[in-house]
Amino acid sequence: MKPVSLSFFLNILLLCILSLNVVGQARLVINGARINITNGANLVIDNPAANAITRIEGYIMSEGENNNVKWDIGTTTGTYTIPWGYSSNYTPLSFTPSGAVGSGYFLFSTYHTNWNNSGLLPTGVANLTSASGSDNSAFDTDRFWKVSPQGYSSVPALAGLTFTYLDVENTTSGNKITESGLKAQRYNSTTNSWNDLSPAGIINTTTNTVSVGSVTSANVFAWWTLTSSGVNRYWVSAAASNWNNVVNWSSTSGGPGGASVPTYVDAVYFNELKGGNCTADVATSMALLDVGGGFSKIISQGSNSMTIGGSATFSGGIFNGGTSAISVAGPFVLSGTSFFSSSTTMDLKDNFTFSNGAFFHNDGLVLFSGTAGVKQNINGPLIADFKNIRVTNTSAPTGVSIEGNENIYGVLTLAGNVHVDVDGNSNSAILKLISVNDNPTQDASVAILPLGAQLLGNLTVQRYMAIEGDNNTGIYRYIASPVQNGTVADIQNEISVTGLFTGASTCSGCFTNATSLFSYAESVITDTNGSGGADFDDGYNAFPLAANSETFVPGTGYALYVRGALLSTAMWDLRGIANQGNVTPITLPVSYTSSGNVLNDGWNLVGNPYPSTIDWNAASGWSKSNLDGSVYYHDNGAIPGRFAVWNGTTGTNGASRYIATGQGFWVKATGGGVPVLQGDENIKTSGQSTEFFREGSLQNLLRITLLQGPVSDETVIHFRADATPQFDGNADAWKLPNANFDVSSNSSQKNKLAINSWSLPDCSTAIDLNIDKTSVGSYELKFTNLDSFDSDITPWLIDKFMKDSVLIRDNFRYAFGVTPAAGSNSVNRFRIHFDKPTPPVIISEDKGQLTVPFKSGIQWYYNSNPIVGENASMLVANLSGTYSVTVQSSGCSLQGSLPFSITGLPEPTPTAISLYPNPTKGHFSVSTNQHLPSATILNLLGEWVGTVVLKNSGDTYTGDFDLQNYPTGIYLVRIAQGDRMVYRKLVKD
Repeated sequence: MKPVSLSFFLNILLLCILSLNVVGQARLVINGARINITNGANLVIDNPAANAITRIEGYIMSEGENNNVKWDIGTTTGTYTIPWGYSSNYTPLSFTPSGAVGSGYFLFSTYHTNWNNSGLLPTGVANLTSASGSDNSAFDTDRFWKVSPQGYSSVPALAGLTFTYLDVENTTSGNKITESGLKAQRYNSTTNSWNDLSPAGIINTTTNTVSVGSVTSANVFAWWTLTSSGVNRYWVSAAASNWNNVVNWSSTSGGPGGASVPTYVDAVYFNELKGGNCTADVATSMALLDVGGGFSKIISQGSNSMTIGGSATFSGGIFNGGTSAISVAGPFVLSGTSFFSSSTTMDLKDNFTFSNGAFFHNDGLVLFSGTAGVKQNINGPLIADFKNIRVTNTSAPTGVSIEGNENIYGVLTLAGNVHVDVDGNSNSAILKLISVNDNPTQDASVAILPLGAQLLGNLTVQRYMAIEGDNNTGIYRYIASPVQNGTVADIQNEISVTGLFTGASTCSGCFTNATSLFSYAESVITDTNGSGGADFDDGYNAFPLAANSETFVPGTGYALYVRGALLSTAMWDLRGIANQGNVTPITLPVSYTSSGNVLNDGWNLVGNPYPSTIDWNAASGWSKSNLDGSVYYHDNGAIPGRFAVWNGTTGTNGASRYIATGQGFWVKATGGGVPVLQGDENIKTSGQSTEFFREGSLQNLLRITLLQGPVSDETVIHFRADATPQFDGNADAWKLPNANFDVSSNSSQKNKLAINSWSLPDCSTAIDLNIDKTSVGSYELKFTNLDSFDSDITPWLIDKFMKDSVLIRDNFRYAFGVTPAAGSNSVNRFRIHFDKPTPPVIISEDKGQLTVPFKSGIQWYYNSNPIVGENASMLVANLSGTYSVTVQSSGCSLQGSLPFSITGLPEPTPTAISLYPNPTKGHFSVSTNQHLPSATILNLLGEWVGTVVLKNSGDTYTGDFDLQNYPTGIYLVRIAQGDRMVYRKLVKD
C-alpha cells in the first residue's frame, strides 16, 4: 500500500499532508489508507468528539517531532485514539482526558530513532539522563511521543494513557532493554529532567503496550518515551534490617515501606528522613546510590557483591565494605561518609573524588577500568590513602590522571598500553609511594610495567629508615634513587647533607663542612684514606661535587650519614620521573680495575633503580656478565659495620634475594672481561618484604653464628652438587671485614668466605673456621640448620686450643673464652669436621688377578707393606697373605683388603677389636683376639689421650678405660698388628 495525493473520499480518505494545515470539521475515517504527515505540517481535527478520527484499516504516519495531528478536543471527554503506524505496523496511542478548563487543543506526533536516542532528542529536551545520572539511551525504546495540551487555562489530567511499541525498537543492537520492565516516562521541561516522576505503567508484552493508569494535570508535559530504567527507592527501615526486604523500601523519600527491593535499574537513596542500619544480605544492583548527608547509620556490604550502574555519592553515615567486589559505573564521590572499601576490589569506571569524610582502603584494590577514550581523574582536596591500585583504562594519551594529592601503601599496577599521569594536568599533584618500615620493609611500589605502559610526570617515592647507631647518634645508610633527576636538595628536605658544596645543610650540632654523602669509585686503587695501603675503603668520594642541585644517578649506590640524634625521623623521599625499564633495561654502572690484589678489586656500590623491591634471583630480566653471583649489604644498624651476604641460594646476617626500594648494595666484578649489570622490569617483585626468606629446604647447610651479647656475625658452610672446594663465583661469597669481630670459613685455597660452598663430600671432610678480631672475653658459637644434613654426615667442632671435640647438634651453642694465653685468639683455633663413613674398596679376585673399580690414585699393599710401582687397577697375587689397597678419590682415602691363599693353607686370624659400650658416657672396655699388651687412645687431632692395658681372659685380651673427665667427641682406639695399625672409632656422649 502506497500513500497517494491529497483528496477526500466519503468512505476511503487518502491524505498526504504537506506544509499546510488541512482542516476536517466532520470525521476523519481511515479505511485502508496510510496518511503521511511531512515537512512540519499539521493535520487539524476540528471536531472534539472522540470518534472524530475513526480507523477501520490503515494508519497515520508522523515520523517527525513537528509532523503533528492537531485535535481541538477542548473540554470534551472520552477515549481518544491517534491511529499511528510505522513500517506497515499499527501502533496507536490512546488516552482519556478529564478536568480541562479552557478552549484548548492537543498536538500529537511521534518519531523513530536509532538505539542512541540521546543523539535525536526533541526540541526543548536537553538530555536523556536516567536516575543514575548516566545516559539512558540503551534502556529507552527507540521512539519519542508528543502528547501536548495547548491553550488551556488548566490542562486536563489523563487516564489510561496507552503507548504501542514495536519489538524492533527494543532489540536493535546497542539497546539493553528488558521488555518486561518497560514503563512510560515523561520529560519535565521546567526542571529539565526525566526523573522527578517515577516511570509508570503496566506492560503487556502480547499486545506490545504500556498503559499508565493516571497522569495528574501537574505531570502532563509534552514528550514521552518508554524506558526499562528504574524508579527511586528510599531506605525507610527505622531499625537495623536487611536489604532484601520490601518493607524497608519506599518509592518516596520518607514514605511508607512495601515498595519493591531495588534492582539494577533503580536509583537508591539513604537520607535523613528515616533509616536504621542496613546490611546487604544479597548481591545488590542499582542504577545509582546516594547516601545523604543527614544519614547517620551504617551500611554494611557483607560478603555480597554490589553493582552500581551510575554514580555513587557518599555524604553521610558509615559504609562498611565487605569481602566481595564493588563496581561503580559512574562518578564515585566521597563527601562526608566514613567509607571502608571492599577488601577485594572496588571497580571504578569514572572519576574518584574525595572532598570530605574518611577513606579506608581495607587492604583492598581500587580498579580504574573506564571506557577507552574517556580519562578518569582521581581528585579532591583531601588525600586518599589507597592500598593497591590497578589501571586498565587504555585511553590515550592518559587513562587515569592524578589531580589531587594521593598516597599508595601497596602496589600500583598498569595493564599493557595504559598511561597514568601521576602529577596531573598542572604537574603539581603528588602521588606518593609510602614506606612505613625497614625491618622488614613495608614499601609501596610500582609493579612490572608491561609493554606500552607508562607513568607520566613526577612520582614521589618514600624510603623509611629507622634511626639507628649507638644511642641513635648516627650511622651510614646505603641508598639509591628510584627516580630520574632526584636531587640532593630534595633529600635535604628530610635529612641534612653537609660538605663543601653550594647549598650544604646547616644544622645545629653537626659539623657543616664535614662530608656526609659519598659516591663510590671502583677505579680507585691507591691509598686515599690514609690507612697505609690500598684497600676496599679508598673509593669513597664526596657527593655532590659542586652544588645540591646535582642529581642521583639511577642504578648507583651512595653512602649517606644519617645523624639520628638530630632527627625525629629518618624518612626521606625523592621526586622525579619513575625509572621504567619496559623499553630499555636500566644499567647499573660496574667496572673492574686491577691493583694486583684480587680481594680488593672489582667492588662496585650500585643501587636498586626501581620504585619496587627487586629480586636478585629473578628468572628473567637480569643481564649479568663477569660478576660474582653474590650481593653484599653494608649493615650499620643494630650491629654497626657488619656485612650481610646473599649468594643466590642462602644468606648471612639476614640478607635475602630481595633488594628494597632505595637500597644500595655491593657486587664484585671478576676481572674476566668487561662487567655488565642491567635489569629490566622483570626483576621487580612488587610488594615483597625484604626480610630474610630461606629458599626452600636447603640440604646440607650449616649456619654458624658467632655471638657476644647482642653483637653477632654469621657464616655458612653449604655442600651442593654444583660447587667445588675452591672459590666458586656462582656459589661462594667473600668475607668482607666487619667493624666488630668476624666469623668465616676457608676454601681449600685458604680464602676467607662468608658463604663457603663445597661439593658433596664422599668421605670425612675438615673445614677451618676463622675467628677474627675477638678481644678478651666470653663468646658463643651457635650452630643451626643441622636438620638439613644427610643422615650419614655428622659434624663435629674441634677446638684446637682446648683440645676439645664436640658433636654438633641443631641449635647447639659452644661457649668459649678468649684469654691472653697463646692460641686462645688464634684465627684458626676452630675446625669443623664433617664425619662421613668411607665406603670400602671392593677387591675382586679371579684366578689370582685382583682388580678394583678405579683408574688412578691407587696403591697396593701386601701384608700392610706398600708394593712399589703397583698403582694400576689390576694386580696379580703370587703369594698367600693379605692384599690391601688405598685409593685417593675426590679428596678421600678409600681402603679395602682381601685375604688370599695360593696353597689352600688356613690364613692367619685377622685382628678383631670390640669396644663396649660404644657410644659411651665415660667408662668402656676393649677386647681383642690378639695377644697384645696394650691399646692406645687418640683424639681426632691424633694426640695421645691414654693407654689401655690388655690382660688375658681365656681366648681374648681385655682392658678398661674411663673417659669421664675428657670432652665429648670422637676418639680412636689403636692396636698394632705387626707393622700395621688397626683403628676403631669410639664416640663419647
